[in-house]
Amino acid sequence: MDRQFENYLRASETGLEQDQLGELMSAAEPVIRRTVLARLSGRWDDIDDVCSEARLELLLYLRRMKSRPGASPIDDFAAYVGTLARNTCRQYFRRRHAGRARLSKQIAFLLQDDPEFTSWQKLGSTWCGRAGCREESTPPALSATSLPVDGSRDLAALMAQLFDAAGGAIEFEDLVNTIARFWHIPLDVDSAASDVDVNGISATWQPAEITIDRRRYVERLWAEIRQLPRSQRVALLFHLRDGRGHPILAMFHVSGVASFADIAAALEINESELAGIWIELPWDDNSIARFLGSARQQIINLRMAARKRLANRLGARSI
Repeated sequence: MDRQFENYLRASETGLEQDQLGELMSAAEPVIRRTVLARLSGRWDDIDDVCSEARLELLLYLRRMKSRPGASPIDDFAAYVGTLARNTCRQYFRRRHAGRARLSKQIAFLLQDDPEFTSWQKLGSTWCGRAGCREESTPPALSATSLPVDGSRDLAALMAQLFDAAGGAIEFEDLVNTIARFWHIPLDVDSAASDVDVNGISATWQPAEITIDRRRYVERLWAEIRQLPRSQRVALLFHLRDGRGHPILAMFHVSGVASFADIAAALEINESELAGIWIELPWDDNSIARFLGSARQQIINLRMAARKRLANRLGARSI
């Protein structure tokens, strides 16, 4: 077992435990930073967010390990942190292209469920076409501009048009890419090349007055959220997401406005329970309804009431 990690697990006093936890997080920081910079080079607006997400995932893992003495230990802490940071980067890229991932799943579902279509494996690739089709020849030019189809928003109808226009089978990835072009879904982007000299890259910078203003706002926002009834707090915080659907509850923790324990206290659950929930966030209304034992519409009403109160207290710059 890694010695630093072992010291953390064995620490029994609160002060000593926090010291050991701080040492682990400090040791993890350069590993996280190097890993994320190597994979997100050029995406400067997102690097700090992904690093913060990786730190938070690590912190949650360490807290879970501390609360579960029988859990499997870490033999190589640095290797574990590197893997965690790489996984966080992969999650980042998947989130950026969730539309294409959904499209791929929808097409696969229709191929399996709709009797009008069929699919099969050959030479390591998935082929698909109209039911009964077994001609595994890729069309000479699958193009969103050259095929005589109308770009229907009905996926099944568009697939049928493409199969007919192609005159045979289409390789699954070609089908996904063609429909994505018709519907203007961006191409997937692989992680950036890892041959960048990350040690020579400086951190992003913002004017101090902007940083201070944002922190003050987050502090005011958190204080107002704490004043909401518990059901409104839960309906709001478990659902928090940005414009791309990413969870942003971590904003309060990463900014230093609220500790992990503070967030758990605001939700009136223990830290271990919050750690188990955290990786699933943001929750949809049905999940929150099950958690509170309420109806879905009640959750929507609770969140609307919370947002209205925050807007009245904070003005247009609420959440």
